[in-house]
Amino acid sequence: MAEYSSTEFLFPESVKGWFLSMSTAMIGGNIKDMARLYDKDFAALTANYFKQSPWPEPEAVAPLVFEDPTFLTLYTQIYYRHMFSKLQPTIEFKQASWDNYVAIFEGILDSSLELEALPSQWLFDIVGEFVYQYQSFCQYRAKASKADDVGSMWTTKAVLSYLQRLVQFSNIKAVLATPDADVAVPSESVKELGYFALICLSRAHVLFGDYFTALAVLKPIDFTKRDQLHHKSYSCNVSVYYHMGFAQLMLGDVAEAIRSFAKIILQVHRNRAYYSKFADYDQVNKLTEKALALLMLATHLCPGFTVEDQIHALLREKLADKQAAIAKGDVGVLSDVFSFSAPKFILPGVVAESEDVSKEAAALQLKLFLQLVERHAALPSLRSYVKLYRSIDVAKLARFRDVPEAACRAQLMAFKLHADALQSDVHFFVAGDLVKVDEQKREQRTGQYFMTQIAKLQRVVDSCASSE
Repeated sequence: MAEYSSTEFLFPESVKGWFLSMSTAMIGGNIKDMARLYDKDFAALTANYFKQSPWPEPEAVAPLVFEDPTFLTLYTQIYYRHMFSKLQPTIEFKQASWDNYVAIFEGILDSSLELEALPSQWLFDIVGEFVYQYQSFCQYRAKASKADDVGSMWTTKAVLSYLQRLVQFSNIKAVLATPDADVAVPSESVKELGYFALICLSRAHVLFGDYFTALAVLKPIDFTKRDQLHHKSYSCNVSVYYHMGFAQLMLGDVAEAIRSFAKIILQVHRNRAYYSKFADYDQVNKLTEKALALLMLATHLCPGFTVEDQIHALLREKLADKQAAIAKGDVGVLSDVFSFSAPKFILPGVVAESEDVSKEAAALQLKLFLQLVERHAALPSLRSYVKLYRSIDVAKLARFRDVPEAACRAQLMAFKLHADALQSDVHFFVAGDLVKVDEQKREQRTGQYFMTQIAKLQRVVDSCASSE
């Protein structure tokens, strides 16, 4: 499977040290050392020695780790993760990675593979990479010709089954339902793995375009609490808000989608120095940029929704030209932004016969999004006119907007229907042929204003201190 054998590979001393240190930390249950070795040292060694080549095969490093089967099984997962991220794995490697995942999950489920203590980031990467490789295989399968033998690996049924079984085995739903109770779990690591499996199961349904199920899967998690387990993994924290926000957007719950996107955008932006220390920062940053683009689309569909000043600043800095084009009704730019920022959708049960059908899933979701845009198309114009008046005739409003009176009335009813979901800053009702606008209360945001100014002042102080 590789161009070298275990006897020919000369390990650099730093690589040998990594295997010895990780094995020792795993045996001793030292999560802090494992987290450092996994998050930082592995990335540094990859940059120095394995940018364009795979890490040593598990069989080659077995003598260094005392033939520890648990370590070798888990290292194999890292080995294939690196290969999928840096190289072009063959169908044989896809099969081998699938077999290793089966060994990991079956070992956990029958308690033959004991996860005594693993860093939270590694636990999330196990199931996160599992869904990513499944997604990658579905895209490959949709392009495969009749001559390609894709076998029975990475089937949708098997992937969802393993995620659901991990959720059930971990008893995580009972833990989340009664957080103050002493609920029995196989181990703390398995509990966390089940939590992350729940999040990745939701992510898989987003990739299918099944947004209702994706949000239903996340219902046991109370996202208003700061002590939830997704905060223990920086990439999980970003991923769950991105996919949840996207599902909310596609279901028309635009205001909640904006909140989900804004939460993670601000968190990553304000903590760039912290996030940049981790190996996956580039991926986290890319996902945050996609969330910002989706937030821009959501604010276009939800005129008048109030967002943080920092969000407005980021939109002006990075997406001002696209935002202006979309505001003018440029559907081409809107489609391009959606295609860039949306997840890579998959067809879960399709094998190509004679043509590449891998793009059909993305085309369908774009079509559905454009239909959502069309339903909201009249809202920005209606809102801008209604805000100017305390009352206005429907006929006059229709003339201003150059639409038939019946169409204007229908758009007003649609606006009224969506007003609560969009949390519009305009409230009105139609009495006969007259649109009457309610008096609005201005929301006091004094605390938020001062917090923003304090943060700006601190940056000025830090800048002055560094220049001295």
